[in-house]
Amino acid sequence: MSEEEWVPAQAPPRRIEADGLSLRWWEPGDVAEVLEVVLASQEHLRAFLPWATGYSAETAEGYLDRAREGLRTHRDFSYRVADGDTGELLGSAGLMARIGPRALEIGYWVRADRTREGIATRAAAALTRAALDLPDVDRVEIHHDAANQASAGVPRRLGYTRAGEYGRDVRAPGQTGRAVRWVAQLLQ
Repeated sequence: MSEEEWVPAQAPPRRIEADGLSLRWWEPGDVAEVLEVVLASQEHLRAFLPWATGYSAETAEGYLDRAREGLRTHRDFSYRVADGDTGELLGSAGLMARIGPRALEIGYWVRADRTREGIATRAAAALTRAALDLPDVDRVEIHHDAANQASAGVPRRLGYTRAGEYGRDVRAPGQTGRAVRWVAQLLQ
């Protein structure tokens, strides 16, 4: 099996309640909500996330379709991140099987009006635990653009190890072409 073919045999939980957050897999009925939040946060998100430019109802529907397909194939487990008390949509976070065997990568974004509240850190902590609880996962990584200092704080606060930098294509206005890789793994 090649690295690109590996997927975890088991899915992480459909719903995770942790540290004041409620994470659940995205559902088809979430289109209007994700569209509203992304459009309100578009300027904030588009600096580092190329998909945020030109976001539309079709983009939101496509995202949720890909999220369902990712769940079906175990390649991507995308979560709606909400306030655990109010249910307000705060952002999104996910686990992706794209970095090789026995490993999942975490990605996240937070709505512009709720940044600097530790939401991404708390969501990434919950997903790190969920990923490392899977029987065939022993490594979790976070990758971010070298210029994205807000994203850099997340793995640092969670005790991930900085594992270096690598070059990548520039696809968004704030990107530098350098990505930073952070790793958390089970101790044997």
